[in-house]
Amino acid sequence: MTSISMERTQINEHNHRGIALLVAIGAMIVVLIVGSLALYIVVRGMNVTRGQTRYETTYEAAIAALEIGKAKAESLNTFLTAPPVMIDTVNIGGYEAIVVAERTSAQVITMSGSAIKFARAISGPGATPASGSYRTYYVSATVIGRGGERVGLEILERFTARE
Repeated sequence: MTSISMERTQINEHNHRGIALLVAIGAMIVVLIVGSLALYIVVRGMNVTRGQTRYETTYEAAIAALEIGKAKAESLNTFLTAPPVMIDTVNIGGYEAIVVAERTSAQVITMSGSAIKFARAISGPGATPASGSYRTYYVSATVIGRGGERVGLEILERFTARE
C-alpha cells in the first residue's frame, strides 16, 4: 500500500466514526424527546384526574348539604309560623356549604287528579303523589371545595299538606 491510500483509509475510518457519533447523539435526542413527552402526558393526566376527584368530592358534599336543606324544608313545613326562609352555613367534612330552604307559597295548593312530573337533576330526592294538597319548598345547596371548586344543587320539594 502506498502512503496516499493509507491516508485515504484513515480519513474514511475517521469520517465513519464521526457519522456514528452524530447518529448516536440524534438517537439519544429522539429518545429524550419521546420520554419527555410521555412524562408530560402522565403528569397532565394526573392533574386532570386530581381535579375531577376534587369536583366529585365537592359534588358529594353538595348532595349531603341538599339533604340538610330538605330537613330544614321539612321543619318549615312542620312549623308554619316560622319565617318562610332558612339560610344556614354548615361545615361538611371540611367543605363549607350554604343551605337555603324557602317556602314558595304561604297557601296550600290543591291539585285535581292530574299527574305532574318534577324534573330531576340528580337521583335521590323522592317523589310525592300527584293528587291532593301540598306546599312547595325551594331548597338549594352551594358548596365551595378546598381547591375553589363550586357546586350548586337545587330542588323543589313538596310536602303533602296536613288538614
